[in-house]
Amino acid sequence: MRYIQATGASLGGGAEEMEEMRASLEPVLARNPNLKVSAKVTSNHSKILNKDFRAVTEAVRETAAAHDQQVS
Repeated sequence: MRYIQATGASLGGGAEEMEEMRASLEPVLARNPNLKVSAKVTSNHSKILNKDFRAVTEAVRETAAAHDQQVS
């Protein structure tokens, strides 16, 4: 599974809450090698598909390639 981490300001959420949520991802990633952050982008979550679609596309490609390697 690949993640794209949005680092922009959240709509309706405080900056401190968002940083806590982002920090909580690190221990999860450390425990599971099947999880990876493919990109960190400056968009917020509501704009990520519009502004950072290339990062999303690359994450999909990485996931497909990893899957193909496991199947082979």
